[in-house]
Amino acid sequence: MIRFIFGLLLVAVVLVGGAMAFGLLKVEQTRDAKLPAIAVEQGTLPSYKADVVKVEVGTRNETVEVPTVAVRKPE
Repeated sequence: MIRFIFGLLLVAVVLVGGAMAFGLLKVEQTRDAKLPAIAVEQGTLPSYKADVVKVEVGTRNETVEVPTVAVRKPE
């Protein structure tokens, strides 16, 4: 069904393009386009208040016991 619709659309485009190429159809612009006038008024931005957690970063000296590892070659 979709192929049929696309096929009809393709045939229509080819026919219109051929008519324009052979001078059977002539399209002229009779009036220039104009964008609509838009009035912009001053607005306000939203405001937000956020309560966040206070994080303190510091250093301290600590003694850490490290295990000893013995490495032996396989015999």
